[in-house]
Amino acid sequence: MWSVLLVFAATYVLIAARRLSLLPIGRPAGALAGACAMVILSSLDPGAGLTPHEAFGAIEPNTIGLLLGMMLLSASLDLAGVFELAAAWVARRDLSPVRLLYLVTLGAGLASAVLLNDSVCVMLAPLVDRTARRAGLDRVPYLLALAMGANAGSALTLAGNPQNMLVGHLSGISYRTYLLEAGPAALIGLAVTAVTLHLLLRRRIAARTPPRDPALDSALDSALDSALDSAPEPEPAPPPPGARPSALVPIACIAVVSVLFVLGANLAWTAVGGATAAILLHRRDATGLFERVSWTVLVFFGALFIVVAGLQKTGMPEQALRAASPFMPSGPTLGIVGLSIAMLVGCQIVSNVPFILLAESYIRSQPDPHLAWIATALVSTLAGNFTLLGSVANIIVVETVGAEREIGFRSYARVGVPVTLASTAAALLWLLLVR
Repeated sequence: MWSVLLVFAATYVLIAARRLSLLPIGRPAGALAGACAMVILSSLDPGAGLTPHEAFGAIEPNTIGLLLGMMLLSASLDLAGVFELAAAWVARRDLSPVRLLYLVTLGAGLASAVLLNDSVCVMLAPLVDRTARRAGLDRVPYLLALAMGANAGSALTLAGNPQNMLVGHLSGISYRTYLLEAGPAALIGLAVTAVTLHLLLRRRIAARTPPRDPALDSALDSALDSALDSAPEPEPAPPPPGARPSALVPIACIAVVSVLFVLGANLAWTAVGGATAAILLHRRDATGLFERVSWTVLVFFGALFIVVAGLQKTGMPEQALRAASPFMPSGPTLGIVGLSIAMLVGCQIVSNVPFILLAESYIRSQPDPHLAWIATALVSTLAGNFTLLGSVANIIVVETVGAEREIGFRSYARVGVPVTLASTAAALLWLLLVR
């Protein structure tokens, strides 16, 4: 039992060490090392760790399949230049700094609800950075708006982020039920996120800085303008390999997938099927599409399932729950509040997906498990804005545009903590009042 706990702890040290640059082997590699150690333990001690069969069985295929399908659909939009067209449209509107902040926050949130927050951040981070620089604005507020808006907005649906996908599988709550019950609360959380960002960053938004590298900015403007004016004409013959595919194909596929989600279709196979349809309708080599998939994210979550399953096999999480239950608040309302506080803290320590796996039995023990699962999805998602390390999306935004010096752990927390507390309180208040 203690050997398993040691492997579990060492795995999360490796993951944290990657974030803190102490042992830069990478988050996926750290999780994969822990998964391998769990299997090795079973060969050394049959009562510890997981056998190879148990390890493969611990990987939740619906979550991995849904992640893959949504990544491919997001990549198809990027390949068709949809995000560049959107950036060119925004650039031509000549919006005020405040309106641009709200547009980035709310736009990233709504896009993440339909697609996937991590993918949205990968695609939009360079474009948001360019847009702020061309306007002579401090890019930090808009990068924070992208990350925090994407996190908050992804709480709208079960397909918005990995933890919601997991909640949908563990709870059995349908996409439509979650959308109707949690959607309004998530929208309130997204709106509060935007308003709080505005209040906290209003001075930095008002301060203008000289655009960096005017020649580069001019080239980027020209590239975006040409992207807007060069919509490909439909042709009966397959397009040449280098031509950009039509944006109508991925948009139509995403629309159909979203409708099927609401109608109750299997989330994983619907997403993978929609991505396959987009590939077939493009009628071209899909190598570029698969290159845009974050395979390391899939490896990371697959390995985490194995590590957490090894710990769950020991029964230690259930023992800890029984020991802590006398000190936890009881009752429908206080129980949800206690669960939410545990989520806010736990998601910062071991990340949201593994914490949900560890807290599964505690969530099911609530007086109203259905409400507890919905609160889990909302709070674990909004908790991603608490610190820089709270969400993969935050790291993606900062690392994609090289903003590590401008957005450090402390500077992020000064904004992220009040944004998270305000948005979580507002979303929970609405959820509890409606229930």
